[in-house]
Amino acid sequence: MVLHIDGKNHAEDLINPSSEELLESIISNNTIRNRADVFNDHPKKVVSRSLYVCQGEYSTVSFTRADKVECIGTSGATTCHVIVIYDNEAVVLAHLDSPKHMNSTIDTMTASMSDYLSLYVIGGFLDEGNTSYPISLSLIQYFHQSEKQFNVQMWKTLALNTRFNNEVASPIVTDVAFDLRDRTLREAEFSYRGPELELRSILRWESDGVFTVFDNDTGFIKIPYFDFESDPRYIRPASASDDFILLNCSTSPHCEPENFCQDMRNLFHFIATKSSSVIFGTNELPLIYEMGDDGQWLKQKS
Repeated sequence: MVLHIDGKNHAEDLINPSSEELLESIISNNTIRNRADVFNDHPKKVVSRSLYVCQGEYSTVSFTRADKVECIGTSGATTCHVIVIYDNEAVVLAHLDSPKHMNSTIDTMTASMSDYLSLYVIGGFLDEGNTSYPISLSLIQYFHQSEKQFNVQMWKTLALNTRFNNEVASPIVTDVAFDLRDRTLREAEFSYRGPELELRSILRWESDGVFTVFDNDTGFIKIPYFDFESDPRYIRPASASDDFILLNCSTSPHCEPENFCQDMRNLFHFIATKSSSVIFGTNELPLIYEMGDDGQWLKQKS
């Protein structure tokens, strides 16, 4: 099957289109362009009671959990892309930072979903290093060749997610949340991005592919045990300047969010001072978190 926009095959006028032609076709589609423009007009949603998805993760949430987990979202997607897919039963959100493992990841994400799905794709821009373009290209190729039908609600990448200031490009939207109650996607502001932001970042480095820490069957976040040692070499970058961090740790240093540099310093300090024995103890059991009444994820006994 192919991508549909308002029930119509978006590429029906193209003969044996290449991935590049498919991508240009959807970005130049008037309906898609209008939706991208309108998206910018809505105020940011201040998110509470949310399931936060880190870079390199995906999570699936059933709509029956909306009384507790009101939103699922992510932030800091400059060259990264966020995809949101939903049917009548559940929504899945992924924060993808490269085309690697993309096809198998989306296959896994949608395996238990229906064959007719709604789709949002947002993130990436016309960055100088051209990091965003291969991700957009791989996504359009995947969705066009998929056996499922994806009805595009939003495709806001590359030119549709780029603003220019003195000829310098930056992304328009990097932080989004999907509201499980009204099933809408909005630009978002997160006051809480836990739990275990640094630990999950290390797990992403240790993992081969995109992973999930949310167990939709129980409603718990479960961070599996994995072995790692502290590395004192990271003490110095843990106190590095913003300029050093932006130069060495970012694909788009001029448009990172305000918290980026401090997040990286926190991560380096964590790497320098923590180990699996400190975090997990000697029992090698997962860390388990349940959302509390205040919307925070509270650690449970393993």
